[in-house]
Formats: sequence, C-alpha cells, structure tokens
Amino acid sequence: MREEEFRRFLMNDSNIKSKVKAVHSRVAKALRVERELNVNLDDIVKNDEAMYHLLLQIQERLNDKLYHNAYQNAVRKYYLFVNGKEFPRLRRY
Repeated sequence: MREEEFRRFLMNDSNIKSKVKAVHSRVAKALRVERELNVNLDDIVKNDEAMYHLLLQIQERLNDKLYHNAYQNAVRKYYLFVNGKEFPRLRRY
C-alpha cells in the first residue's frame, strides 16, 4: 500500500471533516486489512473480481458489521485513490 500518498489523498478529501483522526483511522484500517488477510491492496484494487472477494472476506473474517463497515470503507477509499472511481456496492456488483 502506498501509505503516504493515500494519507495525502485522504487529507484532500472534502468529505472528511476530522482530518487528522479520520485519516489516521482509515489508513490504520487499510493496513490492518493487509496484515490480517495477508494481501497487498495495490494488487487487489487493480482487479475488480479480487476487490469483490476481499470485501466479502472483510465482512466474514474481520466481523466488519460490528464496526459499521469501517474496514470495507477504508479499502473502498483506497480503491478510489488508485482507480479514480468508486467500487460498486456488493449487491450491485
């Protein structure tokens, strides 16, 4: 994961109000996904099928519903950072 570039991307996101705390949280969650699921987000976000399967894994293995999908949201932000577009909702994919 390109951590510093991602951090700068998030800092420039006008939808994020609490810059320091929210940005740190999203970066930390993305890094945890990489660590816990043994993946490289740079590889995953290049392939929509891999992205879809990772989001399902996050739901299942990181119990993301308890965290209001925070891990999925962090990965989705990384997808937006790399690809310049949002990944569709799981039920629409």
